Amino acid sequence: MEDRVRQLAAGGVVRWGTNSIGMSSLTCCCLLELIIGKWSVDMNKQLKKIMSVVITILLLAACGPFEATSAPDDMPESMVTENPTAIPVVISEPTKDIPTAVPSDGLAPESFSQYIGLKYPPSPAGLSQDFSMIIQNSDVYSLSLVNDGTSKMLWLSKITGYDTNGSASWEVKDVLGLSNLEPGLTLIPDGCLLNGVPESEIFAAGRNGVIVMAWRADTSLGKFETIAIDGIRCSSDKAVEL
Repeated sequence: MEDRVRQLAAGGVVRWGTNSIGMSSLTCCCLLELIIGKWSVDMNKQLKKIMSVVITILLLAACGPFEATSAPDDMPESMVTENPTAIPVVISEPTKDIPTAVPSDGLAPESFSQYIGLKYPPSPAGLSQDFSMIIQNSDVYSLSLVNDGTSKMLWLSKITGYDTNGSASWEVKDVLGLSNLEPGLTLIPDGCLLNGVPESEIFAAGRNGVIVMAWRADTSLGKFETIAIDGIRCSSDKAVEL
């Protein structure tokens, strides 16, 4: 008991049975032992037992129960949760990685530029039209996909007149070579929107629902123009494989 009192005076924490107790709890225990020891001289055994029980109850009620302290458990392992499944995102291929068609403002390949100024019909031998349509809101311009047997090109043609049968005569105003484009693209000749606004002069090429190239058939100048694909959305029932 004296050793415990000295350790308590030093401000330490001592073991009391299987419990670790601090200063307030140990003080109560010391008082309990001193009082019971003092009273044991003057009281008979029966009264000593009764008073010991009463004093113990009172002291425990005043001091509070002892709290057992156990050695800290090992730190639990960190829980690792799987990342949520990423939502697949369709990303168009970088434009710089896609071979671009050569704009025809004086830069059309020589093999194609020879057709600029051509009046037809009749068309030169060896040429065939895979597709042709009137550009909406122009009435006098057409967009035609022409094949020379080895490569494909787009013609921007303008009506120059009509024969006695009412058939139109055309003049090629500009040519857009497509031989530099990678295979597997689809031409979308109409039905395009630019930032939500319909643009009848814009057409595009795409793959798997993603636009990779876009152009404008400028009917005020009679020229093809390569444009950025940002903000362009197209939906057409006239799509043609290139």
